[in-house]
Amino acid sequence: MRGWLAGLAGWIAVAGAAPAAAAWQEASSPHFLVYSDDDPAEVTAFATTLERFDKAMRVMRGLPDTPVSAAQRVTVYVLKDVRAVQRLLGSSGVAGVYLPRVSGAIAFVPRETHDRGKLALSAQAVLLHEYAHHFMFATWGERPFPAWFVEGFAEFNATAIVQPDRILFGAPPLYRAVGMIDTDQVPARDLLLRSPSERKMTPEQRQTFYGRAWLLTHYLTLGRGERETMRGYFDTLDHKTAAEAAATLGDPRQLDKALNAYARSKRLPMFGIKLADLPIGAVTVRALGAAEAAIMPVRQRSQRGVDSRSARGVVEEARLVAARFPSDPAVQVALAEAEYDAGDYAAADAAAARALAASPKLGRAMMYRGMAQEALAAADKSTDAARWKTVRGWFRDANRLDPEDPWPLAAFYQAYARSGEPMSANAEKGLAYAYQLAPFDRGLAISVAMMHIKHQRRDEAAAALRRVAYDPHGGQTAEWAMTLLTALQSNDPAAIAAMAEAAGAPPAPPPEER
Repeated sequence: MRGWLAGLAGWIAVAGAAPAAAAWQEASSPHFLVYSDDDPAEVTAFATTLERFDKAMRVMRGLPDTPVSAAQRVTVYVLKDVRAVQRLLGSSGVAGVYLPRVSGAIAFVPRETHDRGKLALSAQAVLLHEYAHHFMFATWGERPFPAWFVEGFAEFNATAIVQPDRILFGAPPLYRAVGMIDTDQVPARDLLLRSPSERKMTPEQRQTFYGRAWLLTHYLTLGRGERETMRGYFDTLDHKTAAEAAATLGDPRQLDKALNAYARSKRLPMFGIKLADLPIGAVTVRALGAAEAAIMPVRQRSQRGVDSRSARGVVEEARLVAARFPSDPAVQVALAEAEYDAGDYAAADAAAARALAASPKLGRAMMYRGMAQEALAAADKSTDAARWKTVRGWFRDANRLDPEDPWPLAAFYQAYARSGEPMSANAEKGLAYAYQLAPFDRGLAISVAMMHIKHQRRDEAAAALRRVAYDPHGGQTAEWAMTLLTALQSNDPAAIAAMAEAAGAPPAPPPEER
C-alpha cells in the first residue's frame, strides 16, 4: 500500500517495554476507576489520557459532559499483557474485553501487547476500542447501530493520537491494513448486513470486516460531503430494516469502488483538538492496602464472570483471603460476591453483613445482602410480604446512597417480580430510569421491553429491543430480540403474546470481546 498507509506509520509510537510490577494503585477520575499494578505516575498518566480521550469524543460530536455518579464510572483493570487478559478470559482470540453491566461497566485491557512494527496492535488501541464501545452504548443506547458501525466507530476512535498539545482522530488502524481494500472477502453488501460474530465468517473475513468498517466510518464521518449521507442512513435505520437503510447508500458495488478510491488517497482528513480545549476533572491515585491487594485476583475473576464450575475455585480463594482479613470491608464484599456466585446465599449474606459492620454506607454490600436474601426467599418459595419488603429495603437503602446508580433500581423491580406481589408503579418507573442510566446492559433492555409489552406500549418496547437485536456481540440474545422485534412490527397480537410468554429467561448475553 502507498500514500497515507505508508506515511502515517511514523506518527504512531510503538509501546515501550512493560515496567516491573509495582503495588496495586487505584486512580479515581470523573468517568473512570482504574486499577493497575504500576508506578503511581504511570497510572495517573493513564487515567488522565482516558479522561482527555472521553472529553475529546464529546467535543468532536458536540455532546455535553454531564457529570456521572461514582457508580456510573467505567472500571478499568489494567493487566500485565495480552496473555494475562487471555488467561483471565479463558480465550486466546481476544486482546481486551468490555462488559456492559447494570452493576457497573467493566473493561479488562493489557498494559503491553508485545506487538512490534508498523502493523502492531498497541495496548492503547485495545483500551480505546473498548471504551469507544461503552461511549457509544451509554450515549446513544436506544439507537439501533449495525455491526459495521459498532466496530467501525470503535476502530475510528481507537487510533486516536495523543500528542503533547492535541489529540488527533482519523488515523488508520495499521493493524487492520491487510485486507482493508479487499472487496472479495467482505464486499459492501456483506459489510452493511453481516456481523463479524457470525460463525460462518472466516478469520480473514473477520479481519477484513474490521478494516472495511473503519474505512466506511471514516468516509462517512470525515469524507467531503458525506455526513448528510450518514444522517440519512441512520434516520432510515431508526424506523426501517437494515436492508432498507443500506439502500440509502446506493449501489453496493459503487460504494466499494468509492471506498477503495478513498483508501488510496495520499492523505486522508483528520480531526484535531487542542488539549487546552479539553479541560478535565481531577485524577487522584492511592495505593491499595494489603487486604485490597490480596483480594484483587478474586475481584477480577468474579467481575469477569463465572460459571458454576469456576465459581467454586473463586470462592475457595476468596475464603482464604477473607480469613486473613475478616473485618476488611473490601475483602468481605468480594467474598459476598464470590459466595453469591457459588450459590451459598447464606454465606454471601453473612459476608455482606460483616462488610456493612465495618463500613455502614457501602452500597455494594447492601446490594449483596438484598440479592442473597432474595435468592433465599425465592428458594423457600416464600409468600411472606414482610420478608420480601425487607429484601427490597436493601435495594432502597442502596438507592438512597446513590440515586443515579441503576443497579439498585433494576434489583428493586426484579425483587417485586420474584415476590409474586402486584407490581409497583414506582418499581416500574425505577426500571425505566435504570435503563436511561445504563442503556448498554442487554438484560436490562430486555426487562424494559417486556415491561412495555405488558402495558401494550409497542413503540417503547421496540426501541429497547432494537438496541439488543442489532448488537453484533449479542449472540443468541440478539437473535431472540430480533424475533420479538419482528413480531412487534408485524402487529400480530397472537405472535406478540406468545413471544412475551416465552420470554421468561432469554439466553444470557456474552461479553463484548475483541
